[in-house]
Amino acid sequence: MELIHLRILLALKRRGTLNAAAEELHLTQSALSHQMKNLEQRLKVVLWRKQGRTLVLTQAGRYLSEVAESVIATVTSAEQHLNLLAVGKTGQLTIGIDCHACYEWFRTILQPYLQAWPDLAIEVTSRYRFNAFEAIRQYKLDAVLTSDPLFNGGLHYQPLFDFELVLIVAKTHQFAGLGEIEPADLQQETILTYPVARERLDMFRKVLQPVGIEAFAHVTVEETDIMLLLAASQRGVCLLPDWLLADQAKHPDVVSLRFKNLLLTKTMYLATRHEDVQLDYIQWLIGHAARTSATVRPVA
Repeated sequence: MELIHLRILLALKRRGTLNAAAEELHLTQSALSHQMKNLEQRLKVVLWRKQGRTLVLTQAGRYLSEVAESVIATVTSAEQHLNLLAVGKTGQLTIGIDCHACYEWFRTILQPYLQAWPDLAIEVTSRYRFNAFEAIRQYKLDAVLTSDPLFNGGLHYQPLFDFELVLIVAKTHQFAGLGEIEPADLQQETILTYPVARERLDMFRKVLQPVGIEAFAHVTVEETDIMLLLAASQRGVCLLPDWLLADQAKHPDVVSLRFKNLLLTKTMYLATRHEDVQLDYIQWLIGHAARTSATVRPVA
């Protein structure tokens, strides 16, 4: 049994005559009649009988037409869904977060994105934080927010916005009124970082290691809010994106500092497979992130 047989039965049920059904399906009467005779022979049942100028479905025909309504509705729905997938109107988007602080920024744009794409299934995960780029290639993730791209040609990296890393200290810290400090000034400080390998931490690879110094202590912290609370209590200092202090009223007990002659600028990227870049919901996310990036800039 093929879909054309079910479509013919439904057309006959709706239109009542062979000619009208053939016109609806853009078939000749002989082709339609031939299709159904072959089906009746294979099924060993009669599906319709003539009654005057019309065709009436038999009990077997009525039963099969009810099956046809369900099957054709499912197939039509699947075709429509696949068409939407093809043009990026719906689907599933699993976004990996490659950096802890990215969560803080992504929260600012997630609600408008969910509202704009109600038919898109969205999952945000840090499950593949240490192998996110391989997870995209294996189709376990569809996109990754990252500020540490691996430009090896395997993925497409779309820049979203630039930001600066700043040193965050307590408002009562001895550095608080300086504005700028030297990396060597951190030699007696406790460094607060996320639980990430040192070779991936900008505090070590860009600030401390280039000048050959080691901090007094190194403490890892899972959550950004806890890290900021520890910094505010003078339990350590941390290097974080400047957007975290965009609303100073939320963090009145800490201030940000820069390093003298060391500008720590980075770019936030959305990494995707090359074939997915032009999907509508990917393009919308890219544009939305660019449009709203100003809202996460710190107040001067």
